[in-house]
Amino acid sequence: MRRLDWRGVDGTRLVVAAFGVLCGLTGVIAGLFEVRQGGVAPSGFVISTIGSNYATAGDFTYFAVTVVPNMLLTGVLALAFSCLVIYWSVRRVHKKNGALILLGLSAAQMLVGGGWVIDLSLMSCVLATRIGKPLNWWRAHLPPHLGLWLARLFPFSLTVYAFISLAMLVLTVLGVNDATYLKPMEPLAAAMFVPIVLMIFGGLAHDIRRQMKADSV
Repeated sequence: MRRLDWRGVDGTRLVVAAFGVLCGLTGVIAGLFEVRQGGVAPSGFVISTIGSNYATAGDFTYFAVTVVPNMLLTGVLALAFSCLVIYWSVRRVHKKNGALILLGLSAAQMLVGGGWVIDLSLMSCVLATRIGKPLNWWRAHLPPHLGLWLARLFPFSLTVYAFISLAMLVLTVLGVNDATYLKPMEPLAAAMFVPIVLMIFGGLAHDIRRQMKADSV
């Protein structure tokens, strides 16, 4: 990590990309399970992405919502919009109206069975509005020493976030066939809160330092 040059990295944009990729991959997994259910009608607005045939021990299932009256089509649309969320978060969110379009794509993903990740999606969309902005309010209110440490911790919080995200996605798939894989999910979800908070403020602190260096040139 120390060998990487983070000085030119847009921290806020990187956080948005990281959140968007996790939201999108969650939707991809949900979409694949929905496609496996075939052209049957959903049980209602709230659905099980894995279906009754794949329910794990204790009737555990993965829930989503859909406005589409067909599980196969729901899965196809979930896959499409989830991939668009990933693409937009990584490649286009910094463009004009990028945050607004990301919000629309995230809402569409949620409404066609792409998983219940609205909390992370909303955080991503709000942060996207700060990409490339002066961040004057944060510069005035974030204590310099705290900002320094948040910026230094930013790469490490991003690494921890990526590790936990990958672990949870793998356990999500494995847990369909074996409920024992689901046991670490709750502590991992709780632990995810720490790197998420550090990433949000660390990305902003990183960008503040970049802007201050640019102003001094």
